[in-house]
Amino acid sequence: MGVFIAELIKIRRSAAWILAALVPSVTAVASALGAWTSGGFEDGWNSLWIRSIGLYGMLMLGVGLSVLASLVWRAEHTGNNWNAMAAQPVAAWRLASAKVLALALLATFMQAVLLLTVLFLGKVVFHLPAWLPARYYAVSALVVVASVPVCAAQSALSARSRSFVLPVVIGFVLTCVGAVLLAIKVRAALIYPYCLLAHTTQLGSGAAFGGGSGADASALTIQSAILTVVLSVVLTALCVLATARYFNRTDTHA
Repeated sequence: MGVFIAELIKIRRSAAWILAALVPSVTAVASALGAWTSGGFEDGWNSLWIRSIGLYGMLMLGVGLSVLASLVWRAEHTGNNWNAMAAQPVAAWRLASAKVLALALLATFMQAVLLLTVLFLGKVVFHLPAWLPARYYAVSALVVVASVPVCAAQSALSARSRSFVLPVVIGFVLTCVGAVLLAIKVRAALIYPYCLLAHTTQLGSGAAFGGGSGADASALTIQSAILTVVLSVVLTALCVLATARYFNRTDTHA
C-alpha cells in the first residue's frame, strides 16, 4: 500500500489528470456533435452512447492510456530515479503493481468523465427524454476493468524505454491492431488486451463481435461480463509478472 500511495503522490499534480479529462470529453463532444449535424439521435440515448463511445473505445482510449503510462513512468527515467526505485526494499511485483494501479485510477477517472459528458450532452444539450439506460453504467464499469490489462501492458513498455514517445507509438499501433481484429471479428483476439478493451467498450451497442442481435457476443450478459473480468485479471497478472521480471534482471540503468 505504501508503494501505491507514493505513486498517487507522484501523479497528484501531474498533467496526467488534465489529459485524462480531455481525451474522453473532447472525443464524446466531437462525436456527438458530428452525429447531431448528420441526422440527430434516432434512438435517443442509445444513439448518443454508441456515437460517443465508438471512436473513443476503438482508438482514443487505448492511445490515451499509452500517453498516461509514459507520463507515469517519466519520473523513473529521469536522473538516478530508476536506481533509487530499484534500491527500495520492495518486491518487484509490488512496484509493477503500484504503477498499474495508478494507471487504473486514471482509467477510472477517464470513464467517469466520459459517462458524465454523455449525461450532460443528453440532458442539457440535446434534451433527450428519460435517462441513459442502466446497461451502459454496467458497461462503463466493465470498461474500467478491461482498461487494466492495457494499463499493465503499456506500463511494461514504458518501464523498458527511456523514450516518452516510443511506447506511445507502439501503443497506438497495438490499439489499431485491436480495432482491426474487432472489426473483422476474430473471436480468439479477445486474449489480446487492446482488442478486449475495444470489444468491451462496444458491449450492448451491437458493434462488437457478432453483429447486432440480442443473443450475440456484443450483448451485455452475465457471461460476457465474467469473460471480461477473467481475461482482464489473467492478462494483467501476466503483464505485471513480465514487468517484475524485467525489474529483477535490470537493477540499474546504464
